[in-house]
Amino acid sequence: MDPNEIINTLPEKSENGLYGKSFLRSWDMTDSDIKAVASGAGILKALRDENISPKYFESGIAVSMFSKKDMGMGLAFASGCDLLGLTIIDMDRKLGNNAISETATMASYMADALGVCESDFVEKSARYIKRISDSVEESQKNGVIAQKPCVLNLGSDEDSPVQTIADLQYMADRFGGIENLKGKKIAVTWAYSPNGTRSLAVPQGILSLVTRFGMNVVLAAPEGMELMPDAYTRAEKNAELSGGSFSRVSSMEEAFTDAEIVIPINWAPYSFLEKRTELSAANLGTYIDLLEHELRENNKEFIDWEVTEEMMEKTKDGKALLMHDIPADVTDISCIRGEMTAQVYNANLPCLLAEAGMRPYVIAAMILLSKSEDPKAAFKNIAEKGVKRYF
Repeated sequence: MDPNEIINTLPEKSENGLYGKSFLRSWDMTDSDIKAVASGAGILKALRDENISPKYFESGIAVSMFSKKDMGMGLAFASGCDLLGLTIIDMDRKLGNNAISETATMASYMADALGVCESDFVEKSARYIKRISDSVEESQKNGVIAQKPCVLNLGSDEDSPVQTIADLQYMADRFGGIENLKGKKIAVTWAYSPNGTRSLAVPQGILSLVTRFGMNVVLAAPEGMELMPDAYTRAEKNAELSGGSFSRVSSMEEAFTDAEIVIPINWAPYSFLEKRTELSAANLGTYIDLLEHELRENNKEFIDWEVTEEMMEKTKDGKALLMHDIPADVTDISCIRGEMTAQVYNANLPCLLAEAGMRPYVIAAMILLSKSEDPKAAFKNIAEKGVKRYF
């Protein structure tokens, strides 16, 4: 892929709606914004594939703030920031309610990017990330910091825009462009996991994003495994506007039938997350443990929601693209019974790894588009310099 061809698709200086912006939810971005991030990620990947350094910053730091360990997204953030020349600082903890504004500002004195991951609590997690973004914006307005860092949501209770836009770009690469995704059937399905307490961010984010580009989305989940109500409404509205479709079914088999893309992933029901949020607010940690245990026991009723070779045969020509925000829970590899069999996982592992490999480029593209007033010129300058990473 010629990076110069993709650069020509980027917005002009007067059209860059992402300049100075943060990335909190994909549905707050325009279609053009999303395409610009996806294109930017494609350019950066093409440059690195050609051994050209995309270094953009001569100095500066990027600060990651994870409320709990997420090795995959943590590595992606570090890699994407390093790609642009930023030094990584890992705070590795959640900020206290009384210190969010102060600590976020102190982290921003020399920072060009803040990556925040907090996904445990309904509504509170998204508000926490937004408070960080609002705090640094206010500090810039007051002259406390010279430049506002780009704040990236690396995973909340609502959305995971880095993951979902990386997935969109990966699908676009596989099918010859975002425009070619229109009309393709994609199955987003709940899958069994012994963990059972994952965030709703990825399934909700996928539904909200791909329905904007005319895809025919089928959501499959057992009874009771509901998402936030807004997720369904948003997907239905997007599908109507884009000419795609959105439907809900109660079996993985029905969703997989003739699908061209399948995303089996475990998530905790919205009602569980609401209850856990209430217990946390009341400082009832012991009851949270009991609640999580009860959920895991209830999930065993749906232990057959597992992707098998037979299930994959039901997809279009038996060759659907399998996607997942790895690491996955894999039967006989990471657990006794999981989201997919070892045979399915091993057969699709190269694709799963390539999908995950888009995340650093999306992160880097978000930062560059936010920090550069004229992204087309910035990308052209990087490509024309042609500085080799190694000789």
